[in-house]
Amino acid sequence: MKTLYTLAVEAELAGGGHASPGTKATCSQCASPSENAWRTFRERLIADLDGSEWSTSEPPRVIAEIMTMTHKALSTDSCTVYLSNGHGHRVFQDRYNANDVHRMETSRLSALAGPAAQVVQQRSPLLFNAESDWAAQGIGDSPSFSGTNAKVLCVPIEAGDRVLGAIEVVRRDGNHPFTQSELDTARVIGAMAGITIENAQLRQSMEEGYRSTIRALASAIDAKDPYTCGHSQSVAQYSLITGMMLNLPADSIRMLETGALLHDIGKIGIDDAILRKPRRLTAMERAVIKDHPVIGAAIVHDIGSLNEVIPLILHHHESLDGTGYPHGLKGEDIPLGARIIAVSDAFDSMTTDRPYRRAMTINEALSELHRCRGVQFCPTALDAFAVGFSRYYDDLPKRPRVLERQERVAVSAY
Repeated sequence: MKTLYTLAVEAELAGGGHASPGTKATCSQCASPSENAWRTFRERLIADLDGSEWSTSEPPRVIAEIMTMTHKALSTDSCTVYLSNGHGHRVFQDRYNANDVHRMETSRLSALAGPAAQVVQQRSPLLFNAESDWAAQGIGDSPSFSGTNAKVLCVPIEAGDRVLGAIEVVRRDGNHPFTQSELDTARVIGAMAGITIENAQLRQSMEEGYRSTIRALASAIDAKDPYTCGHSQSVAQYSLITGMMLNLPADSIRMLETGALLHDIGKIGIDDAILRKPRRLTAMERAVIKDHPVIGAAIVHDIGSLNEVIPLILHHHESLDGTGYPHGLKGEDIPLGARIIAVSDAFDSMTTDRPYRRAMTINEALSELHRCRGVQFCPTALDAFAVGFSRYYDDLPKRPRVLERQERVAVSAY
């Protein structure tokens, strides 16, 4: 039976709209992918994962909680949250049917209309219990509710002196209009929602700052050797794809990304003369290089927020058969994240020029990985990497390689 890896490789060899067997990535300079390209690609992956606090594919957990609270407090048939960000509006709609089963829908608007537009502009709530209320507010009957006898209540979402959007709730039962007490309740919910959303956005901003710091540190590591410029970021990209193919939880994906970005942080403690040596390393120099996982784990040991990535940094050079380093772990004793990073690290190393050898083509590197499947590399991680790489190849921010090359040789990567 063919594995997913075999199918992905065959698709790659056949073309499949992706790289051809002889694909070359050549450039006269070493450059890392642009920050914007990397961020765009990362956001797409996280959106596909449905793991991001502000994913574009599914409603954020914060919004879902606000909607649940609103439904319970006001007994509504539907709830819509409009969020403005200066570039448009995110719309989250939660609808309940007769069996109390709800569905969530998301969309984007370039401009608001109807009650939400007026509420955001005037920073005051609106209540529509009768058709005459629409005319009284100067809006005119909304096409969405025309002839339905629906009751509509809309309040602003405020945080301090800012209006973040609006909450709009609807009752389809014409016999139960909204009361003044419920309007007051809705206003309180709008204020609570504003604080909650602002805090969530602040956490998101802090997290992005944290990730930017990690990426900057990774770039500093790679900068020690011009031949590895952008290496850590590329390994993080491949690891993200692999984790997604394995359906890992969002928190595990974030940990995997951080571990991949920092997997070579221990090289800060390695002599530049060894890292930049234009020839193959001696046995003694290889022994020094093999210390970098231990050095890296020691560097991040006292950083509380990075405790979970220590095993990934420490064990990303272990081999499935126990011949790796630093501890010679075997099989599933090696953390899954470390096994994923090992595959990603090896692939990027093999497809990048080094002082002592030229890079392989994509398919040569994939074939080399497959040759070591089940011996050096975890089949689970390798299969997922191959499928993910084939699926996302066209979207990956490309890292230009260093040298023009005519021949390819297969070598072991340290």
